[in-house]
Amino acid sequence: MKTWHEEASETVLLDLANALLHENVLGIADKGAVTSNVPDIPSLSQYPLEEDELYFHLRLNPGLAVVFRVRRQRFIQSLKISRVPVLSVTESPAGPSVKLLDPVELMQVLGASVSKEEQSAKLPNLEGFLEELRDAVEHTALSYEAAHELCGEGHSSRSSPLHRMERLSSLRDRPFHPTSRAKRGWDSGDYRKYSPEFGCEFGLDWVAVRRRYMIKGPSAEDAASMILDDSECRQLQTAMASLGIDSNDYLAVPVHPWQMQYVLPFVFAEEIERKHVIPIAQGLGKFAATSSVRALAQVHGGRYHIKLPVGIYSLAALRVLPPRYLYNAEKGQELLRQVIDKEPLLRGKLHLCDEKRWWGYHDPEGDPFEDKPGHLACMVREYPSRLTEKQDVRLVAMSALAVMDPAGRVPAFDELAAARFGAHYGKLQVLTLFRDICQLFIETMLVCFRYGIMPEVHGQNVLVIIEKGHAAGLLLRDHDTIRLHLPWLEREGFADPQYVVKPGTPNSLINETPELLLSYFQTLGIQVNLYAIIDVLSRTYSIDESEFWREIQRSIQSCLHNPGLPETVRGVIAHRLLESSSWPTRMLITPLLKRTGTGGGSMPAGAGETGNPLRAAVKA
Repeated sequence: MKTWHEEASETVLLDLANALLHENVLGIADKGAVTSNVPDIPSLSQYPLEEDELYFHLRLNPGLAVVFRVRRQRFIQSLKISRVPVLSVTESPAGPSVKLLDPVELMQVLGASVSKEEQSAKLPNLEGFLEELRDAVEHTALSYEAAHELCGEGHSSRSSPLHRMERLSSLRDRPFHPTSRAKRGWDSGDYRKYSPEFGCEFGLDWVAVRRRYMIKGPSAEDAASMILDDSECRQLQTAMASLGIDSNDYLAVPVHPWQMQYVLPFVFAEEIERKHVIPIAQGLGKFAATSSVRALAQVHGGRYHIKLPVGIYSLAALRVLPPRYLYNAEKGQELLRQVIDKEPLLRGKLHLCDEKRWWGYHDPEGDPFEDKPGHLACMVREYPSRLTEKQDVRLVAMSALAVMDPAGRVPAFDELAAARFGAHYGKLQVLTLFRDICQLFIETMLVCFRYGIMPEVHGQNVLVIIEKGHAAGLLLRDHDTIRLHLPWLEREGFADPQYVVKPGTPNSLINETPELLLSYFQTLGIQVNLYAIIDVLSRTYSIDESEFWREIQRSIQSCLHNPGLPETVRGVIAHRLLESSSWPTRMLITPLLKRTGTGGGSMPAGAGETGNPLRAAVKA
């Protein structure tokens, strides 16, 4: 029986090999041979081929090659590794010697195969990426340990139904990404305590900040009263009074306990010495991490979550909360609300978490665009009470539907299917449930697109509202990356929200063309969100992927029959989604390998090109 560490290493290795092939890192997809036989490596007979398998043989130099088994694919990428191991084959006078590679060793072999000049140009962050791979294996192993506990709990879990789905979502994190589970800066103890998979409870630390150094959202008054009970609020007030802190001059702000221990005393050392920031209390309340790590749920449930900065790196992004992100979320939410109010197809179907209660550190004499202000901020996210308080309503993050448990089941999807169809269901019912969720998601997002607006559409931030067993609507959260195409937005009578963007950095929030705006739907919405669900459902229920892709195609075609759709919008959707031979695709590891500097709170991004999966579905 494999250890969790061995399973984790294999998982990371499979995702890494697929990303290397898909993104053609260092040209390996072009250089490698796909063959049923490698005659000069007789020891490959220990690793025979199954039906439809081939060898991928990459000769790195005259004495070294990398070999693994692959299968050809029809959708998204043309070639995928089919199973481990990944082998390095070294020539010697005594014959070829074969070594099994782990993820770090594979990248080291590839990095060493190119000149220093090419490595500097294409892999400037290779050492950082290697460290991230090491963390990914360690943290994935911990995640697998937690998965056995969580999935064994079933409905007896101590977590609320919503929070249990959050914990499930975290088991896969960002799908297909080899380093998605790596939380750089946490050791195993931190991971067990603060990652969502384990569901551990912890209290928050609190600091008092001079009010003149804080900026806030329009609805922000007092965070404590929303996330602490009456007794805890009194403890906080007593602590402030005992230190002689006047609440008219200072505001009580929550801090993640890890952040308070390892980051705040150092980043804000001067402010603490000058008493602009004063630590006042520890361990108040009972919270547990949701799938995003930074957002914390109250253990007893309720409609408020608190989002706090945590100074770790995930996917090469510092998990801080710059005040401009919170400001942009406020503006994006308001714009979405206006669109919903105007559009009958969205009213009653698309719902929003309220993210207008936020607070952020601001030094009038400091640089608002540096990382520092993002280390001391918070946002209270309010879920609509009409959804959280109704007994027959469930909220399920779409990312939870893409998680396979250690027993090979898909718990979130299984629960929804059983609630709707009963204990016995099969292929027809699986496709029916997928169709309903898929159609709801696609129709809603393409109506938004008609107005020149695209919400954050990856599965972590889109929740399906399940009412009486059916997908009745969507709930959106995390509004700080609502992307726009201003000409279409203004055509419909809406104003530019005037997002705040750091000077000199790409502004991905404002898109010059509708095609660029739609690309976020194609990549994050379909290839990351829906395809992750397709991937596990296809494997779990032995349903050919093409059947799911045809459901996506039919949902898009039905949107084109909307008589109120402007012809310009209809043309872009039809051409880019259905007719074009190619689609944009989201790069996973190339941006990480090329990153220089910290990058702050933004994840490195890059786009490539792939074949149109909907055209491939027609031919299947």
